[in-house]
Amino acid sequence: MLAEALLFAVARLTSPRSRAAVIRDAVGLWARARRCRAAWAEHEARTRAAIDRAIDGVAVRRTAVVLGSGLLRDVPIDRLSSMFDKVVLVDIVHLPTVRLKVLLRRYPNVSFMTRDISGYDRLAEQSWIKLATGQDDLGVRLDPLGFLRKIDELDLVISANVLSQVAVGARKRLEEKDRKAKDRKARFMPEDTVAQLVAGHLDGLAQLPCKTVIVTDVSYVRRRRDGTIVDTGDLLYGVTPPFPFDTWDWPVAPFGEEAADEERVHRVIAAEDVAVDL
Repeated sequence: MLAEALLFAVARLTSPRSRAAVIRDAVGLWARARRCRAAWAEHEARTRAAIDRAIDGVAVRRTAVVLGSGLLRDVPIDRLSSMFDKVVLVDIVHLPTVRLKVLLRRYPNVSFMTRDISGYDRLAEQSWIKLATGQDDLGVRLDPLGFLRKIDELDLVISANVLSQVAVGARKRLEEKDRKAKDRKARFMPEDTVAQLVAGHLDGLAQLPCKTVIVTDVSYVRRRRDGTIVDTGDLLYGVTPPFPFDTWDWPVAPFGEEAADEERVHRVIAAEDVAVDL
């Protein structure tokens, strides 16, 4: 707990523009990853393998972007740095531990971009405008990954275990009871907000003129030691995921992590060259 408190404090100083809740979630992930190192090892290795496969499928290697770079535990950063001219790590917050890792390993071609890629705020603005003007169709689409088209010589985009977190983050914001004044627009968010954001991420990947690969958990099951299923859920909120070339189970919360006699296991897919049905 002391290490978490210290990391949170340092992260607040180094990421002053990031919301406290976002930093708290990132620190929580860091702590859980340490506790569940053994249980998560296979998932992290298979994620890296999926990304390695995508790297091998790129002939020209100028710029690679990692969406949801997180703790870099599931990202083959050594190989990316050695094989691409530039590597851009994109996340809503970059913990000091991650920045230090990149600094100490001397990746001169790796840079950080702090950005909320969910599209939540843009959807909130559009919902507010629709309400204020009475228009059902503003003639614009949600484009949370549009910023990628401004990156020169982009040859590979990796969505690394971030899509379900887009959904989780949106769900949390929708469920907040005490909203600040600047968040009042969110009261008018559409009922299918989370599904729209998930679809927007996949559509954004599909629109890119480069190699893409996505690794994401798509569903979960919570069960007891005797095999009894307690709960299941769709992490993509009804949105159809791309066809995978690999699938596996990820024990996100092994027995004892969230409950002594229950585990939560997520189903993960890996897919390349993301396409969506129009």
